[in-house]
Amino acid sequence: MRCLLLSLAGLAALAGAAPAAEADGGRIVYAATRTDVGQSDSESVEQILQTVDADRRRNRFVQGCRRVDGAPTDGECEVSYRSPVWSPDGRRLAFDAGESLALIAPSGRDLKVLPPVSEDDGEPAFSPSGAQLAFSAKTGSRRDIRVVATDGTGARLVVRNGASPDWSQRGRIAFVRSGTLYSVEPGGKDLRRLTRGSDPNWSRSGRQIAFARRGGIYVARADGRRVRRVVRCSGCGAPSLSPDGRSLVYEHRGLRVARVSDGKLLETLVEDVPGSFDGSDPDWRPR
Repeated sequence: MRCLLLSLAGLAALAGAAPAAEADGGRIVYAATRTDVGQSDSESVEQILQTVDADRRRNRFVQGCRRVDGAPTDGECEVSYRSPVWSPDGRRLAFDAGESLALIAPSGRDLKVLPPVSEDDGEPAFSPSGAQLAFSAKTGSRRDIRVVATDGTGARLVVRNGASPDWSQRGRIAFVRSGTLYSVEPGGKDLRRLTRGSDPNWSRSGRQIAFARRGGIYVARADGRRVRRVVRCSGCGAPSLSPDGRSLVYEHRGLRVARVSDGKLLETLVEDVPGSFDGSDPDWRPR
């Protein structure tokens, strides 16, 4: 583990220099991949979960794995690390661990891998109580939205043909189907079309929803009306609103924070380095 921790020191340097005082406080979790090719042409790949302070940019290692030429050398390599999300109380993280979902404390302790429900479970989202997870489940070539308790029991179908779920504090689950956002009750009733887009993320109040669409990052009312572009960008996505709804973090050649009111860039938390470092899947701690 010593090699892994030493190399992770370089990740903090990639997070940028001076902090921006305008950015909302709080912590953001994200997934990252770091690739290095040594003098002997050996390839080292680290796949990790990190958290970063939105205003001070202090990176904190959660858990990860280091492989050299495909062979595990450091860390917990029995799982993958993608799509991390905070629990409503901020005490746990759920993430896509490969074929299954997993839970872990932000300290990196208490890793728990849930039994798989489908061929490939991914994109977890906590319920308002934190007792359940909505997720996308693969069945053949199709993905469905399902719900499971955080102890791995009671898995059930919500809707067929859906991906990228996010569970509102007001109880509705947003998801994507064929380039369009929908919301539905957890029991699968009252399906509503919202607007075109991907990567939905509810505000803490449940009154707004952020999402990606061609040309940038947008916000709308919970019913999909009053769509407004916040950030003009190409190839950006995965927005996550701050707890007060005034800022959002999103992917765009790294991880960036913008002000919702006018789209002003407040912070570059992580700068991607093509072929060497990639930060993705940010999620802002609810409280």
